[in-house]
Amino acid sequence: MPPTIKNCNNDIRFLILSCSGGAGHIRAAEALHKTAQIVDLPIKTDHYDILDFTSPIFKRFYSETYIQMVNRVPELWGFFYQQSERKPYEKKGLLKQFDKLNYKRYLKMLAGLNPDAIICTHFLPYISVSSELKKNNITSPVFAVTTDFDIHQLWIDNVIERYYVFHEESAWQLQSKKVPADKIKITGIPLMPEFRIKESSKTIRKRLGLNKDHFTLLIISGGFGIGRVKKIAEQAASILSTFPNKKFSLLIVCGKNRSAFSEIQAMHFPRNTDVHVYGFVTNVYELMDASDILISKAGGLTSSEALAKSLPMIIIDPIPGQESRNADLIVEHGSGWKAVNLANLGYKLKKILESASSLQKAQAAARSLAKPDAAADILKDIYNFVSCYRR
Repeated sequence: MPPTIKNCNNDIRFLILSCSGGAGHIRAAEALHKTAQIVDLPIKTDHYDILDFTSPIFKRFYSETYIQMVNRVPELWGFFYQQSERKPYEKKGLLKQFDKLNYKRYLKMLAGLNPDAIICTHFLPYISVSSELKKNNITSPVFAVTTDFDIHQLWIDNVIERYYVFHEESAWQLQSKKVPADKIKITGIPLMPEFRIKESSKTIRKRLGLNKDHFTLLIISGGFGIGRVKKIAEQAASILSTFPNKKFSLLIVCGKNRSAFSEIQAMHFPRNTDVHVYGFVTNVYELMDASDILISKAGGLTSSEALAKSLPMIIIDPIPGQESRNADLIVEHGSGWKAVNLANLGYKLKKILESASSLQKAQAAARSLAKPDAAADILKDIYNFVSCYRR
């Protein structure tokens, strides 16, 4: 782990901005904020959610609409995702006037803080006010830290000095949208410092009270409890029961879905399976280190975290749009499998359990695709940019 930085009177200040329209954007911002405290650079950071500077009604509408849509009608979200890809984002008429009023307090905050750099892990903090920055004497360079493997059109804005992306294919997609190559850096998605080191599975299992010799499966439903976690758990348990001579540990993270937590706790599992059910957790890095395979959606942060832990994924229920494209990249590189439905999840899991070599190949592929040092690399690059910018 890098040494903690010393206090410096000439610290460069970075303002990190996220948006609670999806947990991944907040996690990426927190990863940058936490890493800034240990990376060997004279920087200080502040982290804010842009929605905290808008009206309470707008904050609730913006954050909850996305969650409700992807949970209840994901196909509709996929449609919106594809339609909004067709042409550059442009504000007109009433929307333009609304943004002037809605982000007035936000602009005042930016002008008051006057940071050396503005780092955004969501597009809203800059596309909402990009035309107003200079008018409000806000001259800080702005950087976009993308949080999925594919880059949507909404991320693109002339105000951005540099985009940080996960993979060379992500960079290619940006260039196809007319973003100059010299404005793109392939760094990965920022992860918490705990994902920079992989611990022995046996060591972690002992710490967590798990059997160190069991084949261990981890099911993650997401921080907001989105997904059919109970049915996924049932399908996994059904397959595990067909291997009576093997012993398993099944770790199930329900997130904030209390009903799923209660329902799963009341389930009957096979005798060869030791089940541990969790609600919202803060030690996903330990659960991943303890596991042999992850069953989950394909959020950009969760996928990057799994790769950093060399943990192959069986992807099910990816949100149409960004998560489907994340899944495609993982599968194409051999670091995971995509299940098209619950029955197919059972088939994929069965084949993996029957073939140790396929799992080993996927683990190696995950290691080669992983970018655990993304947060530190991004901060260092922005520091170098700002140091030249200041001269």
